[in-house]
Amino acid sequence: MLLDIFDPVKRNLKKYWEIVSVVNSFEDQISKLSDRELQAKTAEFKERLSKGEEDQSILPEAFAVVREVAKRTVNMRPFDVQILGAIVLYNGDIAEMKTGEGKTLVATMPLYLNALQGHGSHLVTVNDYLAKRDSEWMGPIYSFLGLTVGLIQHDSTYEDRRKAYNSDVTYGTNNEYGFDYLRDHMALAPEQIVQRELYYAIVDEVDSILIDEARTPLIISGPSEESTSMYYTAKKVADNLIKEVDYEGTKNSKPIH
Repeated sequence: MLLDIFDPVKRNLKKYWEIVSVVNSFEDQISKLSDRELQAKTAEFKERLSKGEEDQSILPEAFAVVREVAKRTVNMRPFDVQILGAIVLYNGDIAEMKTGEGKTLVATMPLYLNALQGHGSHLVTVNDYLAKRDSEWMGPIYSFLGLTVGLIQHDSTYEDRRKAYNSDVTYGTNNEYGFDYLRDHMALAPEQIVQRELYYAIVDEVDSILIDEARTPLIISGPSEESTSMYYTAKKVADNLIKEVDYEGTKNSKPIH
């Protein structure tokens, strides 16, 4: 028991489980709302945030709303451990969950609450298939709540990318996000930039993306627009000029006796 006091993980989990209990306390109240009343919660949360209310005070009710919407739209009700995982992710920590424990559904809650703050939320996954599957699978939850969902794929056009990044929630892969970031920093004009400010992201398969995938650097390369032969020619001219200067200097110099 004494060791638990000094263990930050157990201490945080205890605190997060208490928040799960608060989320559960909203279930009866939220479940009685009509679809229209449930949809109106998004505008209510945004207004409360704009008036200075802390996001942590809104979190329990917002997560309860997403849980109810998930039941009505995709026929899935997050379990308590999934609510716990969502709280962990929202607070910037890592949640380790086994395959089949519903990570895709867990992400909807913190993505929703961050999107309410007007900056956009990103879900980073390892391949195009998962990004497309998850955006389409969880999309009805966000759409029901009045949020837009964007998807970045390998073959997405410039306009598609810009639209996706300006959505409330954006799904894509680490490579596409990374290359878009690099291209934006090479842009010659503001209108060539596709990403907006980077605010919040959930990284799926975090060990794979931040450790395994990180071993391969993202490099943008392309054919040179100009021939390098001109540089060799310029060097020869410069070398010849140096020789002539040295020769003239030697010829005009007076011997020292």
